Amino acid sequence: MGGGAPLPERSVRALGSMLAEALEAVHGAGLVHRDVKPGNVLLGLDGPRLIDFGIARALDDTVLTATDAIVGSPGFLSPEQAQGRRIGPPSDVFSLGCVLVYAATGGRPFGSGPVEAMLFRTVHDPAELGALPPGLLPVVEACLSKEPAGRPTAGDIRRAFAEDASGGSWLPGPVTHLIAERSARMLALPDIEATSLDAGSTVETGAASRDTTALPAPPGRRRFLAYVTGGAVLAAAGGTTAWLAAFGGGKDPGGDGKEGGETAAARPELHIGLQADLSGPSAATGKGQERAALLAVEEHNARKDAPFTLRLTTADDGGDEERAKAAVRRFAEDPLLVAAIGATGTDAAREALVAYDEAALPLLSVVDGDTRNLNRIFLCARPRNDMQMLPVAQFLGAYEIDAVALVDDGTEYGRQTTRFLDAGLRGNGRTVLAETVREGTRDLDAEAERIVAKKPGAVVYGGGWRDAGRFARALTRAGFLGPKIGTQAVHDPRFLAEAGEDAAGWLVVSTAADPASVPSVHPFAAGYRKRFDSAPPLLAAEAYDAVGLIAACAEGLGRETVTRQDMLPVLRSTRYKGVSKSYAFEPANGMYTGTGVFIYRVERGRFRYIGMDGREV
Repeated sequence: MGGGAPLPERSVRALGSMLAEALEAVHGAGLVHRDVKPGNVLLGLDGPRLIDFGIARALDDTVLTATDAIVGSPGFLSPEQAQGRRIGPPSDVFSLGCVLVYAATGGRPFGSGPVEAMLFRTVHDPAELGALPPGLLPVVEACLSKEPAGRPTAGDIRRAFAEDASGGSWLPGPVTHLIAERSARMLALPDIEATSLDAGSTVETGAASRDTTALPAPPGRRRFLAYVTGGAVLAAAGGTTAWLAAFGGGKDPGGDGKEGGETAAARPELHIGLQADLSGPSAATGKGQERAALLAVEEHNARKDAPFTLRLTTADDGGDEERAKAAVRRFAEDPLLVAAIGATGTDAAREALVAYDEAALPLLSVVDGDTRNLNRIFLCARPRNDMQMLPVAQFLGAYEIDAVALVDDGTEYGRQTTRFLDAGLRGNGRTVLAETVREGTRDLDAEAERIVAKKPGAVVYGGGWRDAGRFARALTRAGFLGPKIGTQAVHDPRFLAEAGEDAAGWLVVSTAADPASVPSVHPFAAGYRKRFDSAPPLLAAEAYDAVGLIAACAEGLGRETVTRQDMLPVLRSTRYKGVSKSYAFEPANGMYTGTGVFIYRVERGRFRYIGMDGREV
C-alpha cells in the first residue's frame, strides 16, 4: 500500500477492520508482527494482505532489537519499540493506527524528517490527527495511546469497523482499476525457465565442501569499518533505599571520610544513586559495583579542595523490573540526587528507563550495552554489543582466516554479537558459516562435530558463559584446533570453571576492564582490597569511574547549587579518563563513543589481558 491519493473514509474503515482481523489471527497464534506499515500491506480486490513476517516473534520472546538499528519502521512503530521495551500485541495495534492515518490523510501521524526526530515525536509528542475524518478519530486516537494498556485490541478494532468491511467493493474505482491492470500485466509475463546445472557445476560434498551462498560485491574495508562503528539511531528491595553504612569501618559512607561521619559544614551536598542487583542473580556484580562506588565517594570526600560532599544512595532491585521502577521513583523524590548509576541487569535497566525519563534523572549504565532507546536521560558508558566485534574482524583479517563459523545461541545477545560481524565479513569476501546452537542444547557434541566437519578456520561463539563452557569442551572432543573466540558474556570466571582445561587458548573480547589483569586498574584494585579485604569483581572499576565522571561534571559546572537538569548536557559533552577506559558520548543520544574493547587470552585458568581495541600490549 503506498502512493496515490488518500483513501475515502469507508475504505479506510474497511481496511482497518480487515487488517485487524489479520492481526487477531497473528496474536491468537502467539505472535507479534512487529512491522505493520504501508509497505507490508498489499491491496487486493477481495481485501488487503498483511505480508513480511520476517521479524515476527513469539510473545514469550519479546525483545527483538539490534544495536544501531530499529527493528520496525520509523513513523509506524510504537513508543515501546523506539525505547527498546517489551513488545506485545498492543505494539502492532499502535502501528495499525499509524497505517490508518497514512491511508486516510497521506501523511504520517508523527511527521517526517530525520529518523531521530520521528522516533522522538513517537515517544513524547501527540499524534497529528487534524486531517483525519471525524468518523475515524475515536478508534485511531485510542490505537495511538502512548501506553499499551490504553489501546484497543485487534478484535475491538475489527468490531468497530466491521460494517464497512462487508458488501460491495471496499476500494474506490480508480484503485480497483489500477489493481486489475497490474494483475493483467503479471499474468502476461512469460514463465520462468528452470535452472539447470551442467557437468562442470557439480557441488562438492564432504570435508572439502564450502559455503557457496552468493555474496554481494565486497564493499571494501573502509565501508566495513563504517558499518560496524556507525552511529545510527537506536530505536529495589521492596522499593526501599538504603544508606551504605553497612560497610562499617566506623565511617559514614556518605560523609567526608572522617571518623564518626563528620561533614564539612561549608560544603554543599550532592547525592548519586546506585541501582543495583544486590540480592538476585547478579548480586556478585552488583555488590562489587556498590563497594567500588562507595570507595570513589570516600576518596572524593577526603579531598580538602572538593567543592561539595558526595553521598551515595543505593537501591537493591534484585534484578526485578518492578523493583527497578520503584527504585527510580525513590531516587526521583530526593531533590539532591543529580544522577544515577545502574542497573546491574539488562531487563531491569530497560524497564526502568521510562521512569528515569519521566523523572528527568540522568542514568549512566556501565553494564548494559544492549539498551537502545530514544530518551533524554540515558548514557551508555561502554561500547555497544556489536562494537565488541571490531577487534575480532581485525584479528581474522590480520591472520587471513577465511572460513569463519559464527555461532549464536538463539538469544538476542547472540544475534547482536554475530549479526554485524557476519555482514562485515561477507562484505569483505570472507566465507561465513552462520550457525545457531540454541541456548540449553543438550547434545553439544553433535553440534560441535557438525560445525567442525565444515572445516572452519576459526569459531566465534556469541552466547553466554555456561553454554560456552560446555561448547569449549565439545569443540576439543571434536578435534578443533583453530582459534576459538568468545564475547563479553564469556568474560566470566564461571566460564573458566565450566570449560576447565578446554578454556585454554580461547580469545575473549570484552568491554570490562579486568581488575586482576589490566594494568591501569591495578591501583584501584589495591585500594579496593585494602578497603573491603577482597578482590574487586568485573565491572567494579567501571562503577568507580562512573562516580568519578559524575563528580567531575558537577564540579566542572562551577556552581554552588547543581540540579539534575544541569547534569545531562555536561555529562554528554564531557570526555573523562577513568581507571578502566576513556569515556565520551554522542551528545544527541548518549551512546558511548570512546575506546574500550579489551582482549584477553585464557592462560592457566585465568583471563590474561593481551590488548585493547585490536592492539596487543
